Amino acid sequence: MSFSLKSDIYQSLKLLELVSPASNNRSRGSIKLLRLPHTRISNGSVRIESANADAVRGNWNQYDQQELVDMLHRCAENRSLIAAKSVHGFVLRYYPCEVNLIVLLNHVAYAYSRCHDFRAARHVFDNMPERNVFSWTVMILGSIENGLFHDALGFFLEMHNQGVSPDKFAYSAIVQLCISLGSIELSEIVHSKIIRSGFASNTFIGTSLLSMYAKLGRMEESRRLFNSMAEQNEVSWNAIISGFTSNGFYSDAYDYFLRMKQGGLKPNAYTFISVLKAVGKLGDIDKGRQVHSHVSETGMDSNVSVGTALIDMYAKSGSISDARGVFEMNFMECRVNAPWNAMISAYSYCGLSREALELYVDMCQRSIESDIFTYCSVFNSIAASKNLRFAREVHGKVLTSRNSLTVTEVSNAIADAYAKCRSLEDVEKVFKVTEDKDLVSWTAMLTAYSQCSEEISALSFFSQMREEGFLPNEYTYSSMLAACSSLSFLEYGRQVHGLICKARMDNERCVESALIDMYAKCGSITDASRVFARIHMPDIVSWSSMISAYALHGLVENALRLFEAMEKLGIRPNSVTFLSVLFACSHGGLVEEGLSYFDAMRNDYGITPEMQHYACIVDLLGRVGHLDDAVGFIKKMPIEPDEMIWQSLLAACRVHGNIELGKVAAEKIVSVRPEDPATYVLLSNTYFQSGKLEDGRGLRDLMKGWGMKKEPGFSWISVNGRVHKFYARDQEHPQRDEIYAVLEELRVIMKLLDLT
Repeated sequence: MSFSLKSDIYQSLKLLELVSPASNNRSRGSIKLLRLPHTRISNGSVRIESANADAVRGNWNQYDQQELVDMLHRCAENRSLIAAKSVHGFVLRYYPCEVNLIVLLNHVAYAYSRCHDFRAARHVFDNMPERNVFSWTVMILGSIENGLFHDALGFFLEMHNQGVSPDKFAYSAIVQLCISLGSIELSEIVHSKIIRSGFASNTFIGTSLLSMYAKLGRMEESRRLFNSMAEQNEVSWNAIISGFTSNGFYSDAYDYFLRMKQGGLKPNAYTFISVLKAVGKLGDIDKGRQVHSHVSETGMDSNVSVGTALIDMYAKSGSISDARGVFEMNFMECRVNAPWNAMISAYSYCGLSREALELYVDMCQRSIESDIFTYCSVFNSIAASKNLRFAREVHGKVLTSRNSLTVTEVSNAIADAYAKCRSLEDVEKVFKVTEDKDLVSWTAMLTAYSQCSEEISALSFFSQMREEGFLPNEYTYSSMLAACSSLSFLEYGRQVHGLICKARMDNERCVESALIDMYAKCGSITDASRVFARIHMPDIVSWSSMISAYALHGLVENALRLFEAMEKLGIRPNSVTFLSVLFACSHGGLVEEGLSYFDAMRNDYGITPEMQHYACIVDLLGRVGHLDDAVGFIKKMPIEPDEMIWQSLLAACRVHGNIELGKVAAEKIVSVRPEDPATYVLLSNTYFQSGKLEDGRGLRDLMKGWGMKKEPGFSWISVNGRVHKFYARDQEHPQRDEIYAVLEELRVIMKLLDLT
C-alpha cells in the first residue's frame, strides 16, 4: 500500500535534510557477555534451571544484567507476555537504581512489543528516566511490527528533535518504515540523511537500502546502489537477486546469480529459492537445469525449501518428469508436507489432474498432514477433472480437519471445484457457511451461476455483490461478461463495459478477451473489432478471441487473414488459436484449408491435437457430407475418441440423413453416457429427418418407458433492461395467458397468409 506524506509531516521531514543534530547521542549501553543460566518458559512463567536455582528464586538480585536480558529475549522469542511481565516486575523491584537500568528497560520494552502488547512497551518507554538510540529503535520497530506506521514515523521525528543520531540499526528500522509505508518521498529523504551521516558505505545499511528500493519497485536505484557498494556480501547478493525476481526482472536475477558464483561467493538456500523462482517464470528449462547442477554441488537437493522450489521451477518450465525426479529422489519418505504440496501443485499446473489426486491419496495413506496449500491444489485438480464424487469426499475430510473450512482460501477452492463440476447446490452451501467472504468468494459464486447456465442469477448476484460493498476485479468482470455472452444480452454487456472503463480495468488482458467474446456472441462484431483495435500489443489470447469472433459470424476470410497477420508479426499460435481457425474453416466449408491447418499445427508448430481439434475436423468433414472420410479420420486418431467426436458425427448424420451411420455413432455415445437423453433425441430427429416417422416415435416411446425426459428448450428476451426466460410449454410464467393469446393470434394470421 502506497503512502503519501501529509504536508506538515513532509515539511518536518524536509528539515532532516537541512539540520544535523548535535553529536550528543547517548551511549547505546554496552552489554557485557557473561555466563548465562539455562532459562525456559513454562506455563507462561520464567523457569530458571541452574545449580543454585533455589537460592536465586529467593534472591533475584543475584542475577546480573546479561542474564536478565537473556530472559527477556526468551520471553520475546516465545511470545510469552506473562513471563515478560514477571521479569519486568523483578527489574523494577530489585534494580530501581541500577546504573544501566536503561539497558534492562530497553529489553523489557522490546519483549512487550514482540508479545504484541505495544501499549505496555509504550508505557515503559514513556517512563524511562533516560533514553538512548536503542530505546527509539525499539519503539520504531515495535510500531512497525504492530502495524502502527504513523506512530513509527512520529517516533522517528521526535528522535530527531531530541538530538539523538540514529546508528546503523536505527537506520535499518527507519528503512523498514519506508517499505511499510510504501513511501518514495520518505525513502529518498532517509537515504539522503544516511549519506550525510556517513553510513552509506556501511554494507549492512547499503543492503538495507537496496532491499528498500527493490521492495518499493525502484530496481534501477537498487541496481545502482548494489554496483556501487565497496563490499558485496552474501546478504547483499541475495537482496539484489530477490529484488529482481519480485519485480519481474527474471533474466537479471539469473545473470546476477551467475555473477555471484563467478565472484567466489557460495549461494545459500535463500539464493537458490529466489533464482529458481525467476527461472520458473522464464520457463527456461536449460537455465533451470544449470541452477539445479549448482544446487547439487552444494548438497542442497534434499533441503525442503530448495527442493520445493526445484519442483515448482520444473513444472513452470514444462518438465513434469524432472519435477517428479526431484520429488522421488529426495522426498518420497519426507514427513514434511511442503514437497508433497509442491508435487501435487506441479501435476495440477501441468494438467495432470489424475496424477495429482493419486499423489494426494498416497499422501493421506502415509498420514502426512494436509494444510491450506494441499487442499487448494487438490481442489484445483478436482475442478479440472470435474470429479464431483471426489470433491465431496475431500470436502468431508476438510470439514473434519481443524476447521480448515473457516479459511477463506480453502472455501473458495472448494466452491470453484463444485462450480466446475456443475453442482450449483454445493457451491451455494459452501458460500453460505464461509465466514469471512472476500471478493474471490463472491466471484466464485458468480462464476458458478454463469457456468451452471444460471446467467440471470449471475446478473442479480453481481448487483447484490456491489451493494455489499465489494468492488469487482478483472476476474469478476470476466465472469459477468461470460454471463452476458450466454444470454446474448448486449444492453447489459455494454453497461458492464461502462463499469469496466470507469474502474480503469479495460486494459486488463482477461477483460479485453472477454469483451471481444461478449460482443461477438451478442451479435455486435463491430464492437468486438473496436475492442481488439484498441488493444496495445495484443497477446495470443486476444488474437485467438478475435479470430473466433470472426468465425462465429461466418466471416471466415477475416478470421484467416487475421491469423496470417498474427503469424507475420511473429506471434506463435497455440492450441486455442488453431481451434478457432479450424472452427472458422468448418463453418466456411473449407475442407482443404482446414486439413492443411490441422497438419501445420502438428508438423510446423509441434502442437499435439486435443479432442476438440479432432472433433472440429470431424465436424468439418461432416458438414460437407464427407461422412466416409469422417469415419476414416476417426479410425486413424491416435487417441480413443470420446462422446464429443461421436456427437459431431451423429449431428452430421442427422443433417445428411445417414441413419445407419447415425446408429453406430449413437451406440458409441450411449456406451459412455447411457443416461443422457440428448443422444436419443438426436437419433430420433435423424429418423424424422429421413422420413422414418415410426422409428422416430418408437425411440421417443422407449425413452418414456425408460423414464428419460428431454430437457425442455428455452428462450429469453431482454425488455427494458430485464431478461425474460421462456420454456417450451411453460405454465409457470406470470404472463403466460397473455403470451399464449398473442401466439394464438400469430398462428391464425400465419395460417391465413399461408405461412405455416
